[in-house]
Amino acid sequence: AFNQSTGATTAALGFLVVNQMVSVSAASYSTESLAAESIVAAFGVQLATVTEVAASVPLPLALGGTSITVRDSTGTERQSPLFYVSPSQVNYQIPPGTASGTALIYANNRDGLLAAQTVQIANVSPGLFTNDASGTGLPAALLYRAQADGTLTIENIARYDSEQNRFVAVPIDFGPATDQLFLVLFGSGLRFRSSLSAVTCTLGGVDAGVEYVGGVGGLVGLDQVNLRLPRNLEGRGEVSLRLTVDGKAANAVTVKIK
Repeated sequence: AFNQSTGATTAALGFLVVNQMVSVSAASYSTESLAAESIVAAFGVQLATVTEVAASVPLPLALGGTSITVRDSTGTERQSPLFYVSPSQVNYQIPPGTASGTALIYANNRDGLLAAQTVQIANVSPGLFTNDASGTGLPAALLYRAQADGTLTIENIARYDSEQNRFVAVPIDFGPATDQLFLVLFGSGLRFRSSLSAVTCTLGGVDAGVEYVGGVGGLVGLDQVNLRLPRNLEGRGEVSLRLTVDGKAANAVTVKIK
């Protein structure tokens, strides 16, 4: 209920909520749904009284006096591991074990002020990180080149151009016919895909072989997608990369092919 004199609302928490917040995928900024163990960014006001970054793993459950609690569809409450807190933004992980369905998420800062919202938790909520953290454009990715003699090299597909003050594409060069190229994308909300065959990816409408989708060891909430790039992409220039997981589309990104 809304309190006209204070501007506050009382949610299903059973106590007063002073502020509202919006939680989105930290990779795609989608508000459609969130997945257990995914990385989330919450935006609001007075979410924290200080700005602080987590300095160790396991991530803290309270940072700068702020905590985030998720009450899932079974009524179970869990505190979220925190990456970063500030008055207007908190980056956190949906706790492991959070059940699918409608969840209530609430933040509590050092002064006791509360912000809350309801979200949908799904098995997957695919999002791809991008170089400029906008959710569009060039993906946060690495190119692995396997040569015929067994040499494996790692290449960037983007670089920062200080004159343009932005990231620009480094075209993917397929090289000799014996080279095999693998594109590794980084995202979140992907790891609980039903099966590898339920993940598809196209570049400029051309199917790419999906070889792995899962978590990145040692990095909380981060997932990766390993793609084998087909040679019939050679010479295509800038193409749109579209990833689908269990029928759900991730944010579209672009790569450039020489």
